[in-house]
Amino acid sequence: MGSDRRGPFDRLRPSAAVAVAYAVAAAVWVAFGAELPGGRWLAVHLFTLGVVTNLILALSDHFARTLMRQPGDAPIAQLVAANVGAVAVFIGVSTGRQWWVAVGATVVSTAVFVSYRRLRRLRRTALGARFRWVVRTYELAHGAFLFGALLGALVGTGVLAGPWVGAARTGHLHVNILGWAGLTLLATIVFFGPTIARTRIREGADARAAKALRLGAFGLGIGALALVGTGFGGGPGAVARGLAALGLAVFAWSVTIVSLPVIVASTASRAPERWSVLAVAAWFVFAAWSDVLVVATDAWRFLDPVGAAMLLGVLAQAITVSLGFVAPRLLHLDPATAYARTEAWAAARAVVWNAGVTLVVASAAVGPASVRAWSVAGSVGWALVLAAGAARVFIVVGAAASRVRP
Repeated sequence: MGSDRRGPFDRLRPSAAVAVAYAVAAAVWVAFGAELPGGRWLAVHLFTLGVVTNLILALSDHFARTLMRQPGDAPIAQLVAANVGAVAVFIGVSTGRQWWVAVGATVVSTAVFVSYRRLRRLRRTALGARFRWVVRTYELAHGAFLFGALLGALVGTGVLAGPWVGAARTGHLHVNILGWAGLTLLATIVFFGPTIARTRIREGADARAAKALRLGAFGLGIGALALVGTGFGGGPGAVARGLAALGLAVFAWSVTIVSLPVIVASTASRAPERWSVLAVAAWFVFAAWSDVLVVATDAWRFLDPVGAAMLLGVLAQAITVSLGFVAPRLLHLDPATAYARTEAWAAARAVVWNAGVTLVVASAAVGPASVRAWSVAGSVGWALVLAAGAARVFIVVGAAASRVRP
């Protein structure tokens, strides 16, 4: 039987519900986006600004309070503000109303800034917390979002023109996906990844991660600024691109330092979800170093497969496995019964998901001018990813429904 007592993750329920709704919308836009307003842009941003941002705001607050041992209520006003702003951005871009984009970006950025101030206060008032560096990394991720939001707003409102549009958009993508989402994930996977894989954090992994992420965040900041600088073109643009590759290499090194212990710990585990945790870390290393090669060699068309690897292999998979782990606690299900169900066929789901990601990435790498077989392979890949995600949702829903049956 489930328990009616307040659980440790209960404060995440509103944000999780909103994120799931955005995830469903993103899946619809992936399947039918060509015929829906906003197209591919909206599909990506329903995931990044809808799913990812809501979960980062909620989980960074939750883990910061847990690690700093400072409980508190969920910031509902933050949830409302972030989503009002996000919807305004979606409407603005889809309809061409630039002032909606400006207002929406401002509202979302304000919510993120307030979250940053709260995290900073939690960290500075904590006493002797071992994982203080995690909260500090969350703060850096929030700073990355603010920078990325500014770049996105400059593009979305038409302030920038010519080559600066592409340069700012590339910087926006990097600082939001690798900074806002990536830094948050890296700081969290060190302790939460082994928890999901039911193993222990490797000795010294947290200390090494703390040092690596400080340098990685700095490298990413330099890389993102330099990417914007490629808008100069010519010789100055080439110098900026080289500096960007160097900064991103520092970030990729930090990803490797953080991810390898998680991969090793997951390999040694026998928990059903270990394969998904391992895959998230492995895809992140792959995506980070591939991105360095793309920038260094001026092969910009390969940003699409790198982005697919990051969005599907890393972020979407990490979110799916994390919510699958948290869901029984959110729904107050009996732990033994719930996890017996939710972890059933976990290895098979991981294989299907990652086979799908591989097909999507390979299809994107071949390019739109490829033979029809690769286009079909990409569609099959998307179908596999969506099927694996849907299977997890149905399992959780089934576990919850069985609890209330007479």
